[in-house]
Amino acid sequence: MRPQELPRLAFPLLLLLLLLLPPPPCPAHSATRFDPTWESLDARQLPAWFDQAKFGIFIHWGVFSVPSFGSEWFWWYWQKEKIPKYVEFMKDNYPPSFKYEDFGPLFTAKFFNANQWADIFQASGAKYIVLTSKHHEGFTLWGSEYSWNWNAIDEGPKRDIVKELEVAIRNRTDLRFGLYYSLFEWFHPLFLEDESSSFHKRQFPVSKTLPELYELVNNYQPEVLWSDGDGGAPDQYWNSTGFLAWLYNERYTSKPKEKLVYAIFLKWPTSGQLFLGHPKAILGATEVKLLGHGQPLNWISLEQNGIMVELPQLTIHQMPCKWGWALALTNVI
Repeated sequence: MRPQELPRLAFPLLLLLLLLLPPPPCPAHSATRFDPTWESLDARQLPAWFDQAKFGIFIHWGVFSVPSFGSEWFWWYWQKEKIPKYVEFMKDNYPPSFKYEDFGPLFTAKFFNANQWADIFQASGAKYIVLTSKHHEGFTLWGSEYSWNWNAIDEGPKRDIVKELEVAIRNRTDLRFGLYYSLFEWFHPLFLEDESSSFHKRQFPVSKTLPELYELVNNYQPEVLWSDGDGGAPDQYWNSTGFLAWLYNERYTSKPKEKLVYAIFLKWPTSGQLFLGHPKAILGATEVKLLGHGQPLNWISLEQNGIMVELPQLTIHQMPCKWGWALALTNVI
């Protein structure tokens, strides 16, 4: 089932968000701007690459993996619901004073090798990977500024797990990098206080959830962002439409830090060579890609007159779009 075909309830709860980094390759949609309303946001087309990807891998891995018992809901089942088998497991294997937070230092990720993971993912035939960057327990697999001392930099691995996997995945041109992020946290005092006010207070999303989402998008630029766990709060509490409008309009239409330029062309040259008169390439730094194709393209600098790009030899069925195409040029002036 495609995201736009999900029941209306799924959107206010932010159960599933599928987000594309670059603008769609067809130029007719490249100038579209979205308003912070569900009517406007629902009109956004499903990314073509995701529609064509038949297989992806979703990874739950974190502090909850340490006890190796039950699931990522271990803390909730043990401390909140007090399910007998979880309570007995802790009595049998850990001292009486042991707290869930004590699992943090034990989550060392000693054998984690991002490149090895990426090789396995690639060999499996998967087209995209989604890593649980934070579950309802609140532990972030990156060094979040908003999760002090409860993240993978300050505690446990002392490594940026998200960054390591992002780099490894992006080094495989046929894999796309995605992240899962839980909106709420079971036992966070600010969320519990907001909940007790029937969510009239918004301390938790303002000081925790939204800053971390901006942090994830700006620092890691996931091509899929899968978010769930509304904790019973309405979409207005999470500022769902505001965040999505920002995401669709600003982050993924330009990347000024990388000096990224998009070149749109409506006629495929029979010679296979596309001449661009304005951008100036930087030897050893500029990279050119055809959106929807992925592989870096060869190019030749024409000094004062732009660059000449060698387009790939594609059949009509391999074309990422029928009517127009876009090149992403990184590090050009």
